[in-house]
Amino acid sequence: LLFSCIICRAAEISRQTFSMSVPNGWTEDTKDETYNPNYVVFFENPQSCLFSVRIFKKSAGIAVDGLLREQTEALRKKFAAPTSVEFTKWSTYDGNGVEIEGTVTKILRSRARLFAFENADYACIITEYAMLGDFDKYAADFEEIRQTFKLNASSIPIHTLVAVADGG
Repeated sequence: LLFSCIICRAAEISRQTFSMSVPNGWTEDTKDETYNPNYVVFFENPQSCLFSVRIFKKSAGIAVDGLLREQTEALRKKFAAPTSVEFTKWSTYDGNGVEIEGTVTKILRSRARLFAFENADYACIITEYAMLGDFDKYAADFEEIRQTFKLNASSIPIHTLVAVADGG
């Protein structure tokens, strides 16, 4: 198989829309059809860990709670017997988050953390995902990402979402 990934040997990632440190050994997945280096980015490690960031310019009808609800409902469908816990802080950002834990593919206990926050002009959705054992094993990697992630709101060009209806 041929993969189009950028190996993140350099720990610092600096984009027009965000910056962060990526732990050594993580790669940037550039093959996803939604990939855009400034708006929709996926980083993964050699195990089951995934970190994604989606940044959108808000427009009429865009609500971060609606975006979070839509992604949470889609993800819950992938888990058998999911449990969830809400949280309101990720790194230095205040917003709304949901941690979902359950079984994926009938045998793998997994956890996903989704967090949404916004400012006057932009919405950002963060996703952290891993099998449960990897979430614990690579906790320091996820913490490094959380502590170094910065949304560069002042330089975000226009990237507009379709409005999410209030009913979900």
